Amino acid sequence: MCKKFVLFFLLICSVCFSFSQKVSVNAFIENKIANKGNDTIYYDIHRPLKWEDFKGTPDYHFFGGAVTASGFAFDAAISMVNDLMTLKIGIYTFFSKNGSWKKPDINSDYHLLHEQNHFNITRIGASQFLKKISEAKFTRSNYQQVMTSIFDSVYKENMALQKQYDNATEHSINQQQQLLWNDKIGAELNKVITH
Repeated sequence: MCKKFVLFFLLICSVCFSFSQKVSVNAFIENKIANKGNDTIYYDIHRPLKWEDFKGTPDYHFFGGAVTASGFAFDAAISMVNDLMTLKIGIYTFFSKNGSWKKPDINSDYHLLHEQNHFNITRIGASQFLKKISEAKFTRSNYQQVMTSIFDSVYKENMALQKQYDNATEHSINQQQQLLWNDKIGAELNKVITH
């Protein structure tokens, strides 16, 4: 009886040890390139948005002149070498051409910069996700839950910042606030792009 208990205890300890082992994480910003004719534009600091990218159908019931449909996501892969589990996480920022639209009378560089800033805020969110993923404590048993939890939290914060930007600038109508936010977003973007 005592021998069985010891074997059972050792088995439980072995399982607990393997599930609590730390996981090696390789997280990075992925620089994806879309195929020509693709609906998606991946974020590239050297490739700003153009009005031709906004291919969606305008919503004339919406008071704004244009809408940017952008987001960030990640690809994750797991590899095992001997007893070491490595989690590779590539994070990317994207813009949907067909999800984004503009009204015919909206053509200025001023309004385009407002929309570019929405895409820039999304890219800043991707960097926040990278930072939090890099700081997280992953184990074999929690990595999926931790990744999802961090993603949901950062995405929610990013959506709140997008809303704050639109509210403060009144969707670009308030030119003074727009100029302030141009500087604020530019400074934050510069920090995340250069690191």
